[in-house]
Amino acid sequence: MGLGLLSAALLFVGSSLLHSERHSLSERNRLGSSREEAGGSEWAEAMRWRLGRQEAEKAQKNKGSDAKDCGTAPLRDVSKGSRIIGGKEAQAGAWPWIVSLQIKYGRLLVHICGGSLVRERWVLTAAHCTRDSRDPLMWRAVVGTNTIYGNHPHAKTIKIKTIIIHPNFILETFVNDIALFYLKKAVRYNDYIQPICLPFDVFQTLDENTKCFISGWGRTQEEGNGTNTLQEAEVHYISRNICNSHRSYAGVIPNTSFCAGDKDGAFDTCRGDSGGPLMCYLPENKRFFIMGITSYGHGCGRKDFPGVYSGPSFYQNWLTDHFSQASSEGIFNKNILLGQILIALGSVVLLATT
Repeated sequence: MGLGLLSAALLFVGSSLLHSERHSLSERNRLGSSREEAGGSEWAEAMRWRLGRQEAEKAQKNKGSDAKDCGTAPLRDVSKGSRIIGGKEAQAGAWPWIVSLQIKYGRLLVHICGGSLVRERWVLTAAHCTRDSRDPLMWRAVVGTNTIYGNHPHAKTIKIKTIIIHPNFILETFVNDIALFYLKKAVRYNDYIQPICLPFDVFQTLDENTKCFISGWGRTQEEGNGTNTLQEAEVHYISRNICNSHRSYAGVIPNTSFCAGDKDGAFDTCRGDSGGPLMCYLPENKRFFIMGITSYGHGCGRKDFPGVYSGPSFYQNWLTDHFSQASSEGIFNKNILLGQILIALGSVVLLATT
C-alpha cells in the first residue's frame, strides 16, 4: 500500500513538472516571436515575471558575480603596458578572453574572425563575420591559446550551439555589427581562459587618455597574410568629431560605433581581426573592459582612417535579454529532466507493486 502511494506521488509530481515547464516553454516561444515588436524592456519584464522573484534575484547575483570576476589577466603585468608596440606577438595568456572563431572545411579548421569570451558559454563578435555561414554546425571556437591551431596545453576547441545576429544588422553599412556565439558547453576558467568585462557602466569614461589594446590573428599589412600567432598593439580612442570629419569617414560612422587607433595609422586592425575586442584598462576598476568590437575600416593602417568599432554598451538590453533567456532555458531543461526522472521512478515502483 505504501509503495503504491509512493509511485502515485512520484508520477503526479513528475507529470506536474513536465506540464508546467511545457506550458512555460509555449509562453516563452510566443513571447519570443514578438520580442522585437514589443521592445527589449517589455520582453525583459516578461522574462523576469516568468522566472519569479527567486530566480530574478539569482540572476542578479550571478550578474554581480560576472562583473566581479571578469577582466583580469593573471599572466599579464599591466604595468608593462607602455612597452607594447604595434605588431608584436602576444605572450601566451596575455589576453585570456580572446577567441578564434573558425569554420570547419572537411578536416580543416580555418580562422575567420576573432571574438571575446564574456560569459562561460557566450562569445561576443561582429555580425559581419557570419556572412559566409550562419550555420552553427560549421563553426568552432578555440579558446585558451595565442595560436590559431590551438596547440597549447590549455587550449580548448568547442562546438557552437547557436549563433545570434542582431536583428537590425545591415551588412552594407555595418550598422548594428554585433553577434553572439553560444557555446555547446561552458568553459572552465583558469589562467589562460577568463571572461572580459562588459562596459555597460563605464563606457562613458572612455577618452583619448584611456589605455586600450587591440589583438588578433589578422593581416599584419593591408596586402599581407594573416598570422598564426596572436598579435597585439596599443591604441587610443579617437573622437567622433575627428573620425567622422570630411577628411576621414565623412559622416558614415554608425551612431553605435566609434573609432580607435593612431592618427598616423601606425597601429590598426586588419582583415582577420574582425570581431575581436578593443580592450581598455581602467585603473580605478583594475580590470579590462571590451569597449568595442572590431567592425571595419578603410584599408588597414591608413592615415586618417582608423579602425571602426561597434560599441557593446549601446546594446545592453539586447545582450542581457539573451543572457537571461539562456539562463531560463537552463532552468527549464533541468526541470524537464527532473520530471522525467520522477515519472520513471514512479513507473518502476508501480511495476514492483503489481
